[in-house]
Amino acid sequence: MARLKRLASAAVSVALAAVMLTSCSAGRYCMSYGDDKQVNSGIYIYNILSELINQQYISYYTGSTENVMDKKVGDKEMAVYLEDNAMKNTKAYCAIVSKFDELELKLTDDENKTIKDSATNSFNSQKEMYEEMGISKESISEIIKQSKMRDKLFEYYYGKDGKEAVSDDDLVKYINENYLRYKVISITKSTKTDESEKDKENKANEAKIDEYLKKAEGKSFKDFDSVIEEYNKETQGASQTSSSSADSSSSTADSSSSAAESSSSAAESSSAAESNSTSSKVGDTDSSSQTDRSSSSDSSSSSDSSSSIPLQSSNQQTENKYPNETMVNYASYDEETLKSDYGKLLTEIKGMSLNKVTKYSNDTAYYLIIKGDVTQRSKEYASESRDTVIKEMKNPGFEKLIEQWEEDIKIKVDNASIKKYSAKNIYKKYSDYSKNNKQAV
Repeated sequence: MARLKRLASAAVSVALAAVMLTSCSAGRYCMSYGDDKQVNSGIYIYNILSELINQQYISYYTGSTENVMDKKVGDKEMAVYLEDNAMKNTKAYCAIVSKFDELELKLTDDENKTIKDSATNSFNSQKEMYEEMGISKESISEIIKQSKMRDKLFEYYYGKDGKEAVSDDDLVKYINENYLRYKVISITKSTKTDESEKDKENKANEAKIDEYLKKAEGKSFKDFDSVIEEYNKETQGASQTSSSSADSSSSTADSSSSAAESSSSAAESSSAAESNSTSSKVGDTDSSSQTDRSSSSDSSSSSDSSSSIPLQSSNQQTENKYPNETMVNYASYDEETLKSDYGKLLTEIKGMSLNKVTKYSNDTAYYLIIKGDVTQRSKEYASESRDTVIKEMKNPGFEKLIEQWEEDIKIKVDNASIKKYSAKNIYKKYSDYSKNNKQAV
């Protein structure tokens, strides 16, 4: 579930916007640190708001009709989760800005210009909503600036010339110990409401998987590409013959997508928040974001009777050197995600033998999977994806550093302000605004 949130933010590089919901002085600051440096309550407020929007998008993409505030994240009620998450990220904000200044690090003129331009673009793209919520362009600029500081601090410690630079050998070792390499064909299970029709369609889908399992028997990891190619040709041909029926239902598809479009402006601001949150999301990699899309396609492609899922990371797609395969960091997935269908799929792959095609199914789909040898590719992968793998490898330690910085600067929380800006109050304000502007909530 934690990984699904990134569906709205994988390709976005703009950071959190800060909100000021009141013009009075009471409650203006939510905490202080160091030599009485005060933190605007708007930072805490928008940390709640941005995660609220992301949780709404999770509900949308998983087809949930439950009110987002009635749901739980892990074992936490939504309101408690939003407030705890906002507190964590706001304290991290303090620590990052303080440490950046302490180390006398600097942003370049180009970086400052990019921050200014990003803030302007973000503000102008959602000006009406920002003004309604009391969000200033200056506040947006400050949060984007903090995000850039975080990146530079990470580079200061773990970059090639950093204090704790990672050797090539250690990087390869990390990949060998934590990554999975695999190829897969999947056929989505039927979503028909009529049980007899559903059963009939699923039997046909499973029979198709069994047919290709026989074709794949004895194939090597490399040769499995020929099975995928044959399957793709067959299913693409079937897709073309049914194109007229697809055209006839296009109006239905258009109407069903309107809910997502009506909330697109909120998603953009949510994406800005999610991609540069001061939590563990900074550790995202090309491979992990791609596998999120793969997971999502499993759950959202019910309109297709079948689909093969290449599951390639973006660098592989560009070079096409390793067609149809995935390199994914299994260790980067949290316990909650590993309980999901996609997490269970990864766990199944982790326990598989190398170069042996295996049939697998869950509530979502039928699969043919073959597991490859990571060590045959890890050295090259480490070279091509060095920066992203280092983030995966070192981000947990970096998070602990940030927590230590928080202790060092002795953060003082203004509990009266925190109580005033509760998740429930922020949800009501945003919900009222969205309804008045006919956005899905």
